[in-house]
Amino acid sequence: MVEIGSGVKRELPDIRLSRYACYLIVQNGDPGKPVIANGQTYFAMQTRRQELADDTSFARLSEDEKRLAIRNELAQHNTYLAAAAKVAGVEMPMDYAIFQDHGYKGLYGGLGVKEIHARKRLKKSQKILDHMGSTELAANLFRATQA
Repeated sequence: MVEIGSGVKRELPDIRLSRYACYLIVQNGDPGKPVIANGQTYFAMQTRRQELADDTSFARLSEDEKRLAIRNELAQHNTYLAAAAKVAGVEMPMDYAIFQDHGYKGLYGGLGVKEIHARKRLKKSQKILDHMGSTELAANLFRATQA
């Protein structure tokens, strides 16, 4: 029986929710309700615990493994960035190249793709992102996620 107002009670059927459904209810519920507040605190603590575990795992990787992990994540975010740019009206390949170039200029003190290519002594066919260490890739990942 569930109280529905004015002290009136009504019978409601039991509903089985998935773990994910429960998660969404708690994350989006009213934190003024103790059960919701406790659930949100629990999820915040579990999230932080996982972040710390991920940090520890990442720290154990070799430089090449770190670089590869960040490079793969950056490739995914560049896909998202291209989609967002298209929605914003950047449709032609040349316009997207200009958009990307401005992103590099913002991160590299005014240097565009051509200047970065030259600084790294890369051949025309070589990709800039394939010739970065993990720290530089992380900076570019940050750039891609913020654009």
